[in-house]
Amino acid sequence: MTMMRNDLCRVWGVACGFLALAGQLNSAEHSTSSHDSPATTPAVAPTPAASKPAKPMELPSDLTVGKSTNDNLSFKAMPEYQLRQSAEAVEKLQRVRELRGESNELFEVTKLLREILASGASKDIKTDIKRLARLQLAEIAEAKGDYENALQLLAEYIELFPTDSIVPEVLLRQGYILRKMGANDLAVSKFYLVGTAATRLPVEDLLYSQRVTLTAKAEIADTTYSQGKYKEAAKFYEVLLQDQSDELNRVVIKTKLIRALADAKDHDATIKQGLEFLEQYGASEYQAEVRYLLASAYQTSGQKQEALRELMRLLEAVEVAPENLASKWKGWKMKAGNEIGNQLYLEPDVPNAVQVYRGLVGLDTSPGWQLPLYYQIGLCSEKLALISDPEKAYAEAKKAYEEIVALAEKNEGKLSENLQFLVSMARVRLEIIPWRPSLKVAGKPN
Repeated sequence: MTMMRNDLCRVWGVACGFLALAGQLNSAEHSTSSHDSPATTPAVAPTPAASKPAKPMELPSDLTVGKSTNDNLSFKAMPEYQLRQSAEAVEKLQRVRELRGESNELFEVTKLLREILASGASKDIKTDIKRLARLQLAEIAEAKGDYENALQLLAEYIELFPTDSIVPEVLLRQGYILRKMGANDLAVSKFYLVGTAATRLPVEDLLYSQRVTLTAKAEIADTTYSQGKYKEAAKFYEVLLQDQSDELNRVVIKTKLIRALADAKDHDATIKQGLEFLEQYGASEYQAEVRYLLASAYQTSGQKQEALRELMRLLEAVEVAPENLASKWKGWKMKAGNEIGNQLYLEPDVPNAVQVYRGLVGLDTSPGWQLPLYYQIGLCSEKLALISDPEKAYAEAKKAYEEIVALAEKNEGKLSENLQFLVSMARVRLEIIPWRPSLKVAGKPN
């Protein structure tokens, strides 16, 4: 009995010792007025009632001051000081986001981030700051053209937080920056890494994983196209179109596929894909471009009538298109009309060619556009003079060449060498025209 009583006394003494330690820690926490002023008066250990068990300690999870590494403790709550510091940190984070685009953005962002890291904010908030700091500063560096620094900051992010769910997006951003730097092969390598990183994401991020992977595939195709590897790019676009995702913009991808095929000089494939596009997406805003590429493929492959048909359909589509589309299609109308006129002139179908050229002149007022058209109108009119009513035809030719001279004088010093040569030819023809009718009447060769 005496031995049992002695054991109980020892157990009770140990229990009282632990409770005294808990009381001192709690008292020190609540009496602290600042993070560098520890409690001056230790609390007296309370005497516990024998019938009530001791409550578990409720201490902060991140004691910024006086914290020592100890895996025996698992703190549960956060002190008032740290709550206040964390709230201030959140406000500064919001200010960081509002600073985007301001002239002093880099200075202010750096200042705010340093203040948060030096504060008593919670460990989680500081970790988030370390993440945000690299992303935010990388974005600022990229905007200022400091691409190497931006790449370094993003690389540090991946190294420090390799399991973060946004790592695939960080890799995407690295790819974009490398492409801006002209390092297209390295950019493509980064885009391939996006798919690898996305496979490591948890199941609940499946949709995000699919989206970022599709984005990377599209960027690989676009970057390959920008390198002039048209056949390879076309294959990438074809693979993209095989994906069943309803988030793919199939109209855009199909258009890019047709561009790649046209640039690769694969005329048969261009015609096939172009006809499929017009059948599936005939009302698309890309209709004019596809019709032009289709007509060019027909023309190059020797199918001149089919080419002319598509060009005429393009002009008709522009005429009936809504104003917003008509303005977008103006460039394609100009290209198509010019090619139709040139084709008619060479056939030769001069009466129709001159009508086409006259209809095109007013589409653009720049000398680079109008001078060649006026010259073609002059040549066509001279040819018409050999068919009927030479006096009227030569008068129209003379008028066209005079328009060229007048435009040249109005834009003196602004014309390219090619346009200056064209102007000199127009002046020569103006000197010849007065002799044309008499030459024809005398039966002399033209």
